[in-house]
Amino acid sequence: MLDAASTDQVRPEIVEIFAEVFEHDAPISSKTSPGDVARWDSLNHVALVSMIERTFGIGLSMDEMIEIQSVGDIEKLLVRHGV
Repeated sequence: MLDAASTDQVRPEIVEIFAEVFEHDAPISSKTSPGDVARWDSLNHVALVSMIERTFGIGLSMDEMIEIQSVGDIEKLLVRHGV
């Protein structure tokens, strides 16, 4: 049974980033993590961070880059950066 947190809406920009960086077209939620996305490896994680920075006009620290372990973590970072 899915709870509200697993069926929440993800920003369309994040869905587009996942499609471009990971060639991932399956639905994503805040709980989506590297284990759910076949191409989410260390190299593509760097590409993900770069695309997030460009798309949202922010700069992430090394700690923030490492903090990203799920789509929910990306959302939290964007809120923290006022996006």
